[in-house]
Amino acid sequence: MFKISFPGSRRKSSTAYDDRSVRGQSLIAARWIALTAQTLAVLISYYGLGFGFPITLCLLTIVTSGIVNNYATIKDHHRSMDATKSLAYLSFDILQLTILLYLTGGLGNPFFVLIIAPVLIGSTLLPKKQMLILLTMGLTCVFYISLFYLPLEWPPIFLGQDRFFILIECLAMVITLIFASFYSWQISEESRTMQKAGFAADTALLKQKQLQALGGLAAAAVHELGSPLGTITIIAKELSHDLKDREDLTDDIDTLITQTERCKTILANFGKTLKGDPTYMADPLPPKVLVQGIADGFLSERPEIRFTIHVSEEDNKILIPQRPELSHGLGVFIQNALSLAASHVSIFITINKGIKITVEDDGPGFPAKILPRLGEPYTSTRADSGKNMGLGVFIAQTLLEDVGANVFYNNLASGGAQVSVLWSEIAYESLLTYNLKTK
Repeated sequence: MFKISFPGSRRKSSTAYDDRSVRGQSLIAARWIALTAQTLAVLISYYGLGFGFPITLCLLTIVTSGIVNNYATIKDHHRSMDATKSLAYLSFDILQLTILLYLTGGLGNPFFVLIIAPVLIGSTLLPKKQMLILLTMGLTCVFYISLFYLPLEWPPIFLGQDRFFILIECLAMVITLIFASFYSWQISEESRTMQKAGFAADTALLKQKQLQALGGLAAAAVHELGSPLGTITIIAKELSHDLKDREDLTDDIDTLITQTERCKTILANFGKTLKGDPTYMADPLPPKVLVQGIADGFLSERPEIRFTIHVSEEDNKILIPQRPELSHGLGVFIQNALSLAASHVSIFITINKGIKITVEDDGPGFPAKILPRLGEPYTSTRADSGKNMGLGVFIAQTLLEDVGANVFYNNLASGGAQVSVLWSEIAYESLLTYNLKTK
């Protein structure tokens, strides 16, 4: 048999969200607002107020930024951005603003204060190293446009009218303060939310590890107690034979033998229970046995549901290690599928340049309004009930990502929900590496 070794954790924290991560949706929404405002400002200034500047180049700069943001909308809209990706987007924003200011008068453009916004956002969002990089880039760009820029041609009717220039400066400052203040507040609020949700994920993982450790201790106790109980039984039987003429001791010795046998029976049954508990089994298992072991704990809740696991005989020769993250993560998706299914739940396991485990049910499926946000904290398909905080899916996805997986959500054309857990080719390469070492 082969054995899969999952890639190690891709981050220091055991959760996918830390206190410096933020939803991609927040950055993307802010950038769409900024692009809309830039477009209006350019068009009104050029066609409405008669300012002179290369409008074609300005619009091309805005369109380019729109293309980048559209890419971010597709790729990162419902994901949490790490520090590196956030730094990349904010750096691009500074460069885009620098180009616009270069084309429209440099620091002579009252709206140059808007360059503060990306730096301020980065200071609330990024760790110290990335924040300093962003700050250095912002300062460099400010120095550049103070020396190099295309002059802004003011309309003749406004020449020499300092009051109008001051009015524009005031407007630019107001916009900057409002935008930066509200966005910084939103980022801070989301950071607190992410931190609370991350703590919940850490707690779930700790509980799973404690159960695994408890199972290991209990199994060791079963093994260690077997020998002394056997010795007690032997001695008790010898005493029964040697003291068979002592009627005053016969009942006590028989009771001792009976109770000893009872203890051995209890330990034997306890050992069988432990072996059936997926949190205890630390040895690698074939995919079907692994998934069945995780599902057994939830099938008793709805015994009428038809539960099937589809995996080829060849794929079932792969050995997957027991991990608390894996047991808890898959367990949440299987439990949700069983609780919402109408009649059946199916698990599909395929291994082809990667490992894919798909959980499908014939229930109502995911509501369309929350499907793009699934995996974010406090997003639930049953939030209206008041009994679900929406952390289950978030915790499951977080723990599975901790062992190298990517999680995808979809609705089946025939109805019902579909959750796919995919380990990419990196995991498959780990499989091949292990296979070569064992030959």
